[in-house]
Amino acid sequence: MNLNIPLHSLSPKELEIMQYVHEHSDAIVSMSIQTFAQEINYSTSTVIRFCRKLGFSGFPEFKYFLKNLNIQKEQNPVSSDISVASIKNSIKADLESTSSLLNSDDMFQIARLLCSNPPVYLYSPAGLTDISVSYLESMLFISDCQKVYKTTASKALRHFIQTADKKSIFIFISNSGRFESTLNLAKEARLHGMIVISISSIENNDLAEVSTYNLRFFSKKRENDGADLTSRLCSFFVLSSFIEYFSFYKKGLEHENFSESD
Repeated sequence: MNLNIPLHSLSPKELEIMQYVHEHSDAIVSMSIQTFAQEINYSTSTVIRFCRKLGFSGFPEFKYFLKNLNIQKEQNPVSSDISVASIKNSIKADLESTSSLLNSDDMFQIARLLCSNPPVYLYSPAGLTDISVSYLESMLFISDCQKVYKTTASKALRHFIQTADKKSIFIFISNSGRFESTLNLAKEARLHGMIVISISSIENNDLAEVSTYNLRFFSKKRENDGADLTSRLCSFFVLSSFIEYFSFYKKGLEHENFSESD
C-alpha cells in the first residue's frame, strides 16, 4: 500500500487496522464489512470512519481501491515461494509504505531538540537491534552530536535515567515495540520526566504509546522453516531519513544565524 496519510493523524486503533490491511489486502476485497470488522475486532462504524479518514466514501470504495492494487500485482506476478524476487518485492512495498507515513512534525521536534546538543542515551539490548543502534550512534556523531552514550546493560541505563539531566533524550529501537526490557526502561524514563524517542513498527504497540515522540515503519513478519524473516531495512530507512532531515534542519539554522550576523 502507498496511501499518503500523515501517521500522527491516525489513532492507535486506526494504526492497528492499517497494519492488518497492509498484511491482508488480497483477502479483504472479498470480505463483507461485517466480516472485516470481525477480523479486526472492531465495529462496522469504526471501519466506516477509518475508510472515510483515508478519503474513501465507505468500505465498498476502499475495497475497490484494494482490488485495483491486486490487479497491478497480478500483472507483475512473483513466486509464492520464498525467493529473492518475492523478498525484494515485499521489502519494496514496506519501504514505500514507510516513506508515505514518515511524520515530518515529529522529525522537526526531534531535530529541534538535538540541535541544543543534549545528552543522548541509546539502549541496545544486543541482537539485530544492536546493528541499528550502532548505526544511529555513528550517524549522530557524524552530525556533530557530541554527547551520545550507548549501553547494552539495562542496569547502567537505569542509573542514567535516575541521575541524568531532565533535558536528556533516551532513544529506543524495537521492531515489535513490546520487548520487555526496552519497554520497562522507556516507561521508567518517562516517569522520571525524560524525553523518550522510539523507532518501532506501525502496529499498535506499548513502546510507541509511552514515548514522547515515535517514528514508525511498516514491516511484515514472515516465517521460513522457523526463521524470522522480518525486514530490518525499514528501520534503517527511518533512521537514514531522519538523519538527512536533521542535517537539512541544522543547515537552515546556520543559514539563519549567518544572515542575522550580516
